[in-house]
Amino acid sequence: MGLAVTHVILTIVVLDLLRHYIFGKHKFPRYLLVVGGIAGLFPDIDIPLTWVYSFLTGIKGSLHGTFTHSLTFVIIFLIIGAILHYNKNMKWARICYVIAFGWFSHLSLDCLYGGYKDFLWPFFVTNFCPQWGIGQHATSIDALILVAWLVHEEIHNNIRDYI
Repeated sequence: MGLAVTHVILTIVVLDLLRHYIFGKHKFPRYLLVVGGIAGLFPDIDIPLTWVYSFLTGIKGSLHGTFTHSLTFVIIFLIIGAILHYNKNMKWARICYVIAFGWFSHLSLDCLYGGYKDFLWPFFVTNFCPQWGIGQHATSIDALILVAWLVHEEIHNNIRDYI
């Protein structure tokens, strides 16, 4: 599984590239990058939930990689976004779409790292992710993503957007 920073920064970088090249800055405000970055980390809420569960029950275990690592939440946010979009509530529709994207990017990154995820919970539990063994390079991957994004922003004179 990727590091927490990877989940946040990769989501922000991809959303920022979409913002610059597809949607435009006016239709895709910067706060959506923050929402997306947080959503990219949100499936890992099961880690503190495990702590609370263990504290309350006295049972040591792990919920990590279970229900919050499911495509079910991505689909739910897409459906809510589509309903809001249909009702012309574009601000909240965009927020839901960005949350769905961030959540999906988390799941995709975990799968790339060879994660142990229940992607189709609660319907059935399966793990179809390959085991590529890139987890040992997690810190280097973080650095490469960040440097590539910074170089992109500097080349296009957009680094000032974040200062």
